Amino acid sequence: MRRIRVLFCCEHSFPAGFACTLAALTSSEREYVDVVRVDRDDVHREIAACDVAVPLMTRLDAQMLKIGAAGRLRLVVQFGVGLEGVDIRAATACGVRVARIPSERTGNASSTAEMAVFLLLAALRETNEMRASIAGSRLGNPCGRSLEDCEVMIVGMGAIGVKIAERLRGFGCSMTAARNRAWDASTVPDGINDGCSISDAKKFDLLLGNADAVVLACTQDASNKGMIDAAFLAKMKPNAALVNIARGGLFNRDDILSALNSGHLGYLASDVAWLEPVDPSDELVNHHRAYFTPHVGGVTQSSYRTMGRIIANVAVALNEDDIDSLADIQIVN
Repeated sequence: MRRIRVLFCCEHSFPAGFACTLAALTSSEREYVDVVRVDRDDVHREIAACDVAVPLMTRLDAQMLKIGAAGRLRLVVQFGVGLEGVDIRAATACGVRVARIPSERTGNASSTAEMAVFLLLAALRETNEMRASIAGSRLGNPCGRSLEDCEVMIVGMGAIGVKIAERLRGFGCSMTAARNRAWDASTVPDGINDGCSISDAKKFDLLLGNADAVVLACTQDASNKGMIDAAFLAKMKPNAALVNIARGGLFNRDDILSALNSGHLGYLASDVAWLEPVDPSDELVNHHRAYFTPHVGGVTQSSYRTMGRIIANVAVALNEDDIDSLADIQIVN
């Protein structure tokens, strides 16, 4: 029985993923599965010696994939959903399979939806101003906004967007939504009052201009990279809040900073950034009306234990040349 080597491609990011995968391996599986992690800068030296690469936030471009495919690399599987950092076309050309773990099968969608609600409340209640009031021994400040009085627009109605809507329903807020597919009110959760396809620009702009808060829950690809730009922000309701639990590549960083400085954008609360890990000294990160968390939306004990077991199952299946039988991953090439 040959040994299967699983490589986590960033030693200092998402450490719980590595730990949960190790913990999921049974004693018999440990006899032929090795799970290792290296610093991002060392991936190019190690990827050819692994069978499975878990990219996390490390970019696997054509050159990196060629290096891996020239050795043992057979599969790239994300510890979660996002594959925007993987050159899927290059992987296919190299004979390397690429897969994600769908969020609805792991609890990741629920965890990320909870994070969206947390960030939405942080934005509406002006969490940074609360900290300043504590530091200044001031009581009764800031005067925030009630979620019940707001109209919230959810952009993206996949598994995570649906879970967000389900959780917001209990707050009594009005909700609208937009999604990539054609709009069909019969297929969206109760509580969504109106919606549209993202491609319906006229209706999308109307909903965007009416929303007191916009929550980004869409996937990122070449078609929407940098979509949160000056034009998008100008169409938002003045003083509206923007929440991002999707991907930082949706942001045009400079345009968001300008909108905050002008006062048009009321608040930004985001679990992701345009460059990760983000520079902690960045002006936008330190803006008094911006609140960032370190990409932890789906990082909960329950979802990570489940995904750790899935990665362990992937290694076992690869050893048996039975990767296509796995129901818990989605192979995209």
